[in-house]
Amino acid sequence: MNPPSPPLQRLLDLTADAVQAVQAGRSLSDQLAGVRALARPGVQALSFHVLRWLGGALEVRASCVPKPPPPNVDALLVSALALLWPTGEPPPYTDHTLVDHAVASARHRTPAAAGFINAVLRRFVRERDALVAQAMHQPVAAWGHPAWWIERIRQDWPAHWQPLLRQANRHPPMTLRVNARRLSGAAYLERLGTHGIAARALADPGEPGYGG
Repeated sequence: MNPPSPPLQRLLDLTADAVQAVQAGRSLSDQLAGVRALARPGVQALSFHVLRWLGGALEVRASCVPKPPPPNVDALLVSALALLWPTGEPPPYTDHTLVDHAVASARHRTPAAAGFINAVLRRFVRERDALVAQAMHQPVAAWGHPAWWIERIRQDWPAHWQPLLRQANRHPPMTLRVNARRLSGAAYLERLGTHGIAARALADPGEPGYGG
């Protein structure tokens, strides 16, 4: 029997550590390497999500809290805001669950800030549409990239910078390589189809690398 995954409040705590490290200039890969194996997949998934929507979260935090809180508090706050951000996809957690576990994480991380975290997150849930609309006037929220990178892409690709930034924020497709010694590519596509999983071959049957 596999050991249970750590509770969400612990994953949020570790995710906040990772986000704080990245904001301080450290590599996310290095930070994740120090997370114990049982928690690493969850922390990696949450960290990727948070960093993708961090620009908007920072703008909302700035509008709700004019004076930034200490780095360890701020990292947890913006992580939770990013996880509550409307992405057009099903959210990773319900609002109630995310807020409750973020507050529980704050009680462990910085007990004095738990009430503050709770108040800001609940305000965001109540006023989300207006706060997001306001934040989206800022490039880092609208494009989901740091200001310096937006400017670099704009200068290097003046005719295409907007589609490039938009594409960079899309989830990449999953690519699988079929072991042709065990199964043909066509047979694997058929097997995926029986489970309702849409897939397509990246090469025609018979071409090198197809797996057929």
